[in-house]
Amino acid sequence: MNRSVRPVWLVTGAAGALGRALVSRVLALGDDCIALDRNERGLNRLHDQLAAVGEAPALYPMDLAGAGPDDYAQLALVVEERFGRLDVLVHAAAYFSALRPLEHQPADEWFTTLQVGLTGPQLLTSALMPLLRAGERGTIALINNTDCLEKPARWGAYGICQAGRRQMAATLSAELGPRGPRTMEIDPGPFFSPLRSAAWPTDTPGDLPNSESAAAQIQQRIQTGVM
Repeated sequence: MNRSVRPVWLVTGAAGALGRALVSRVLALGDDCIALDRNERGLNRLHDQLAAVGEAPALYPMDLAGAGPDDYAQLALVVEERFGRLDVLVHAAAYFSALRPLEHQPADEWFTTLQVGLTGPQLLTSALMPLLRAGERGTIALINNTDCLEKPARWGAYGICQAGRRQMAATLSAELGPRGPRTMEIDPGPFFSPLRSAAWPTDTPGDLPNSESAAAQIQQRIQTGVM
């Protein structure tokens, strides 16, 4: 087993707009980062882009929508063998198709959204908890979109995932207590991304902050402990 001397992060949804920006920032800090996403081609592209200018992440292709307990257990073994511990786990993966009334949401879309946004994060967190405890101060960060909680209509399973993630963060915080790992719910606010465009197709990149600014905010909050 190896043990990294640098902080070790794992970011889900790493091939998406926010995930890519966050992985880039983590590596720029000099930390180690595991990039997890179902999009293997996107992960490889991210790796090559970052390797061309400096450090590259460790890649772990995984589809949260189809993964089960054995898949997460295998991931934990790989992380332990490669790094020896995990310092920061960021749940940035999300699945969203379109705004629609809950009664009209297709069943397959419902299942996929909940698996990626709620069930997957729970299974992943549980599998990695021993590694998060192996460091001095492990952190679990659930990226959330509180717009869905304030205006729930038409967000369907995606909005329900945001409510569930909030409750998950509160539950873990209450159960883990001051000994940790620390659990955070972080809403970086609106930023331009394909997911945002699926809900608001008239938005343009000039209308909103970019994913890099959202990633900077998340990274700063994790480092400072500000929710």
